Amino acid sequence: MSYTPWPLSDEQHDILDLVRGFAHDTIRPAGRRVDEADTESPVDIFAAAARLGITDFMIPEEFGGGGFTDVFTQCLVQEQLCFGDPGIGNFVCSNGFFADPILALGTPEQKEEWLRPLTGADPKITALATTEPGSGSDSASIMTRADAVDGGYVLNGQKAWISNAGLADFYVVFAKTDQTQRSRGISAFLLPRETEGMEFGAPMKKMGQRAIMCREIFFSDAFVPVSGRLGEEGQGFYGLMRTFDVSRVVLGAAALGTARAAFEYARDYARERTQFGTTIIDHQAVAFRLADMASRIDAAWLQVLNAARMLDAGDAVDRQTMTSTAAMAKLSASETAMFCTWAAVQTLGGWGYSREHPVEQWMRDAKLEEIEEGTSDIMRLLISRNLG
Repeated sequence: MSYTPWPLSDEQHDILDLVRGFAHDTIRPAGRRVDEADTESPVDIFAAAARLGITDFMIPEEFGGGGFTDVFTQCLVQEQLCFGDPGIGNFVCSNGFFADPILALGTPEQKEEWLRPLTGADPKITALATTEPGSGSDSASIMTRADAVDGGYVLNGQKAWISNAGLADFYVVFAKTDQTQRSRGISAFLLPRETEGMEFGAPMKKMGQRAIMCREIFFSDAFVPVSGRLGEEGQGFYGLMRTFDVSRVVLGAAALGTARAAFEYARDYARERTQFGTTIIDHQAVAFRLADMASRIDAAWLQVLNAARMLDAGDAVDRQTMTSTAAMAKLSASETAMFCTWAAVQTLGGWGYSREHPVEQWMRDAKLEEIEEGTSDIMRLLISRNLG
C-alpha cells in the first residue's frame, strides 16, 4: 500500500523517509490526546515539524522553503502525514494552502513579505478565510464586503469554519469589491492577526479533525492598505479556484492516508483476533471486506496521483479538465476514506466502537474530507459539467 507507479528522485525518497518517521514517532502517538483536547491545536507538534523542515517543504526555495512545489510530491508527503493522524497531518501542512493564492496572484514584494516568514524553525501559522454562514461550497456567493477608501479598503462581514482562525498570524481573506458581480466581484486580501476591526469567535465544536481549530471571524471596518490586495480587483476568485484545484487533490491524498491507516489497523487486528476457532481474517466476510478496502485505496490513489501530474503539467491541461479531474480525485479519495474507516470499525466490531482503538476517531475524521473544499455533491456537479 501507499506506492507510486512512477520512479522517485533521491530528494523525494529523503522527504518521504523523514515524514514517515515523524508520522510514526510523533504524530500517531499524539492522535488520541489531541482529539480529546477538542479545541486545542497541537502547536508543539507543529513546532517539532518546523524544526525538521516539514511545515515549509512546499514553499519555493527562493523564499527559504524546501522547494517541493510540485503537487505530486505534496500528495506523497500529505498521505504519509495523515497516515499518522488526519487532523494533525493536515494542520502541520496548512501553510501550503495559504501560499497557493500568493504564488498565483502576489507581487514579488508580497511573496517575500508573506512567504519567507513561513519558513525556518519558527514559522508563522496561517489561515485562508473563504467560507461564510450563508456560503460554503458556493464561494461566488460570499457577502463579506471590501469597500474602497483612501489608501485601501475596509472589510465588513463574517466568515465561518475558518481553520486556524485566532491562532494564525497571517490571513488571506476573500471579499467582494463589486457587489453587482458574483465570482468576478471577488478580490483577495492579506491581513495580519493584529488588524484592527478583525475579531474571532469561540472555538467551534467539531465531530473530528480536532487538531485544526476552527472559529468565526468578524470584520467591522477592518482596514487593509492597497499593498494588502492580492492581484487586481476581481482576480480573487481565479486565485481561489487555483487553490481549490490543488487543495482538493492534496486533501485527496490526505484522505487516502487515513484510509490506509484504517485498512492496515483492521488487517492486523483480523490476523490476531480469534472467533469461532480461527482468526477472523479467515472468515470470508472479513476477508472480502479487507479486499474491498485495499482495492478502493489503490484505485483512488492512482486517480489522485494522475490529477497531481496533470496539475504539474500547468498550461498543457485546460482549466475545465483540470477542475473536473481534481474533483474526481477528491470525490473518490474522500468516499474511499469514509468506506475504509467504516469498514475498519465494522471489522473490530464492538471494540471498533470504543475509544480503545483509533478507528472510531478516524471514522469521525474522515467525514470532513467529504465536506471541506466542496462537498461530494458539489464534486459530482463539477464532474457532470464536463462529461462531454
